[in-house]
Amino acid sequence: MKKNAMYSNLESVEQLFRQYYKVLRVYAFRFVNDWDVAEDIVQDVFVALWNKRTDIEFDGAVKAYLFKAVYNKSLNFLTSKKYTEEESMECFSDQIDALQIQEDNQENSLFMKELRGEIEAFVETLPVQVKKVFILSRSYGLKVKEIAVQLDLSPKTVEKYLTRALLELRTHLKNKGLMSLLFLLCLCSK
Repeated sequence: MKKNAMYSNLESVEQLFRQYYKVLRVYAFRFVNDWDVAEDIVQDVFVALWNKRTDIEFDGAVKAYLFKAVYNKSLNFLTSKKYTEEESMECFSDQIDALQIQEDNQENSLFMKELRGEIEAFVETLPVQVKKVFILSRSYGLKVKEIAVQLDLSPKTVEKYLTRALLELRTHLKNKGLMSLLFLLCLCSK
């Protein structure tokens, strides 16, 4: 579809909406973990596309533009005041869990190995108790109460250690430029 044809009439934008709405909604959901918010994000992207149809320029495919716009709006939501740190950690935690499942299915194993290696190297830098809690949770799939019993800690302490490890890991991956890779790999696994 040529740029002028795409932006010049409502039918073309409606066609794009019908073609990409469902997949973009799922894509947004993987970031925000809320179907209603994901729906709003996708609708906002298409409204912006229509409103700015004469100003928007890109070199790539329409599909790539739409995914990038949804990605950016999702990240904006995650950093907005509407999104609490607890929800953010839950979403990030789910993506780390998805990384575990995906290891067997990933076609792009080079990226997977790089990310896995970076996470493992980071885990080695954690304090001993935090490291144990993280490994028991993420590698062995134990629940907070099970970890608390096994390590003779209170459940609140286990939660605190997990939150600390995930926050530090997220910061570490951001600093290494690997957060986007994590999101993309999790997207490919579902």
